[in-house]
Amino acid sequence: MTASIPGSVLIVGAGLAGFQLAATLRRSGYDGEIEILGAEPHRPYDRPPLSKEFLTGTMSAHDLGLDDPGAPLQARWSLGAPAAALDPATLTVRTSTGATHRAEAVVLATGCTPRIPAGMGPAGADSVGGGAAGLPEGAFVLGCLDDAVALRQARVAGARVAVLGGGFIALEAAATAVARQAAEVTLVAPESLPLAGRIGAEAAHALRELHLRHGVRFAPPARVHGLSADAGGRLRAVRLQHADGARAELRADIAICGLGAAPTTGWLAGTGLAFDGAGRILCDAAGRTSLPGVWAAGDCANWEPSGPVPVPRPAGGHWQDAVDHATVIGAALLGSGPPALPPPYFWSEQHGVRLQAAGHLIGHPRLSAGGIETADLLLVYELDGQETGILGMDRPREVTRWRRGRARRPAVVAA
Repeated sequence: MTASIPGSVLIVGAGLAGFQLAATLRRSGYDGEIEILGAEPHRPYDRPPLSKEFLTGTMSAHDLGLDDPGAPLQARWSLGAPAAALDPATLTVRTSTGATHRAEAVVLATGCTPRIPAGMGPAGADSVGGGAAGLPEGAFVLGCLDDAVALRQARVAGARVAVLGGGFIALEAAATAVARQAAEVTLVAPESLPLAGRIGAEAAHALRELHLRHGVRFAPPARVHGLSADAGGRLRAVRLQHADGARAELRADIAICGLGAAPTTGWLAGTGLAFDGAGRILCDAAGRTSLPGVWAAGDCANWEPSGPVPVPRPAGGHWQDAVDHATVIGAALLGSGPPALPPPYFWSEQHGVRLQAAGHLIGHPRLSAGGIETADLLLVYELDGQETGILGMDRPREVTRWRRGRARRPAVVAA
């Protein structure tokens, strides 16, 4: 090893970003020690299908695995215990079991923890908790494989399902509940057009119309005030609070909580790391944090904007963000000039329609083809006379052509 390349790398987080970084290093010829710490007992798996194909039964837990059984990743695994403390001076991480792990470079990739309804968790209102701890029977979160297994085993057919939240996971879960033949599916969100702040009113309206055509109901805009259970601890209703202060209840047999997530970074308090207002770790354009020898990737990280459109990326990254972070950090750790972080790209599937977006969805969206009512629209986003992004519903060819014309994506490590 040369002086500029660490002899050992400790990756804290066994999700997509952590796995991809380790795979990137090995594919690039790195022969130092790689250790991966994971809070869950499972080897890395693909998370996007948890709210879609896995719930409908078309994918198994085995199908989700990222590691190739025929050519497993050459790394040391320490799974089943979350990280509890970081000593920046020695680059040592201690887990909840008291075990310590040390390396010459530490990469933080701990992701996010799903939020649960107000008052239901040990921290009280608007708390953040893992799994379904503190929730009544019939209420579920979708943050990890075990959560998805529990929801997959639930009897959704014929049930009244309330989906709480207006993000991609919530909308995908609503579509999946329809596919699983729920009697009623009602989406509860603070806004009348979920995702409008992320993708613009036009695209959000098209998604809403798509869900309405498939029977999904939209409750009047409200925040979740809590969950009510019967005497046996079974979910009875979702308690709502409207903007005017009025409160109401929505009867439900099953509640799926998609209320967003918070970065899993609380264990890093007092280390000297710099955080943004949401608790994400601030990094430069190559993933370096404010601490020497410490990097951050994935949903827990907020990278400095770079590129032709230097605007911050929305909180709550997507699959491709984790892959791109891994590519850039891998190159930097190996001493080569890291490539610039490519423009964002994400996708979602709802009711059989594939939504894809590339670039920055800022400025003014212009309808290029299709329409809101037909779920085949193509929007091009423009700012100051320049195209900044594109969004298509069932328009893979146009979105792919736009991406190729703007930036060459880094190779994705084969899983």
